[in-house]
Order: sequence, then structure tokens, then C-alpha cells
Amino acid sequence: MKTSGQSAFLTRMTHLAELSLSDRAALAALEQNPTQLAKRQTVFAPGSPDDRIAIIRSGLAITRIMSGSQTTIAQLFMAGEVVGLSELGFSSALYQTTMQTDGTVSLISRKRLGDLARTNPRIFAMLLSMASLDSVTLLDRLHAVTRYSAEDRLMHFLLTVQAKTDQVSEQGSDRFPMPLSQKEIGDVLGLTDIYVNRLLRNLQKRGALEIARPYFRIIDKAAWVAQLDYKDRFSAVDFSWAG
Repeated sequence: MKTSGQSAFLTRMTHLAELSLSDRAALAALEQNPTQLAKRQTVFAPGSPDDRIAIIRSGLAITRIMSGSQTTIAQLFMAGEVVGLSELGFSSALYQTTMQTDGTVSLISRKRLGDLARTNPRIFAMLLSMASLDSVTLLDRLHAVTRYSAEDRLMHFLLTVQAKTDQVSEQGSDRFPMPLSQKEIGDVLGLTDIYVNRLLRNLQKRGALEIARPYFRIIDKAAWVAQLDYKDRFSAVDFSWAG
């Protein structure tokens, strides 16, 4: 259950399970000593030895995979999400993660994460569930990018951004922020910025999407969900196995 004024990280965790006072204290301790980062500042750099993960306390970060002049935006990390869980088996960061907006992060060493596994295995299991959620949503996007039409890819991505936002939304608004440029949306979906512009304009002309930057609003979300057979993974995570 959500408590007004609590951190985005704690809010996301309450979507996984009911939290005891000791659970909340353990989670709050992970967010101590936050670091302020500016837009475009590096969180993790590929190849640099780093044994930490990062909780995004505020703002938004993106992970890029770069090969020569080609760039793919592989992940978007919103407030309350954790960067680096999928790379725990490696001694250095594999990809470039930078802040897309100004924000704050809490950096946690892997040793501290290991200590948490021993002292509070339930919280550690919840973090593993968050890592599995990242993997599943990435697989869903891979399927969309390789099998859907360009417009359906875009619609799938917008539904996912809204689902992420809903996890920490205070007011339950049907609007959601879109802090990516058209070029960056293209880097997510494997499309050019010109094509993304055309798709967005077509959705607007048909009355399917409203855009008032930095906010988007899907007019008939149920119709989009039905058309794409969209699965909201963020509301379906099952944590009952951890007790």
C-alpha cells in the first residue's frame, strides 16, 4: 500500500508486497547518502571497474548500447528503479548509463548487497524480482521491435512508459511524462526520428494520442491494450514465493 510522501523506491517495492516496519527501515537505509547528478552525467561507464548498483531516487536514467555510430537505448530507469541488477555477474559495467534529466541516485556496493542477502533475505528477494521484471519487459520489447509494425512498436512502448509511471503516480493521472526526444524514441525502437515524428502525428490526427510536452496521454488505453494484446508486467509481479 502506498503512503503519501514516501520515496519512489519504497513505493515501487510496496507494489511487490506488504512491508513491515523493519522492511521499510532496511529499504530506507539503502537510499541513504544520495548523490546529485545533472542531466547527461554518467551513472555507470562501460568497461570501468565498478561494484555498485544505483537506486534512481529522482529523475530518469537511460542505458545505451553503442557500436560505432549506432546507438540503441536498451533501458529506461525511472524514479524508484534500480540500475545494475542485471549486471551483478560482471566486474565492470557493460553499458553506458547516463541521467536523462537532473536527478539523485543512491549508490550501493555489491558487498552491502551481499550483506543484505544474509540479514534480510526477503528484501534481497524483492530486488531480484525487480531484476526479473527488467528482463521480462526487455524481452517484450524485443518481440515488439522484431514482429510489430512501426506504429504498433511505438504504441507498445508508450503503454510501457505509462505502466512504469503508474507504479509511482501520486494522482492516478492518465497523463505521463515523456522525457525522450523523437530521436531517442527512435533509438529505443530502431526507427528514424523522421519516422517517429510521422507516427506521432498520425496518432494525434486520429485522436488516439494527445501530446502537450512533456506529457503524453493515450486517449483510449483499453483499445490499445486489446489491439496489441499488451501485458502490463509491472502490475503482475508475484512475490508470494518469498514469504
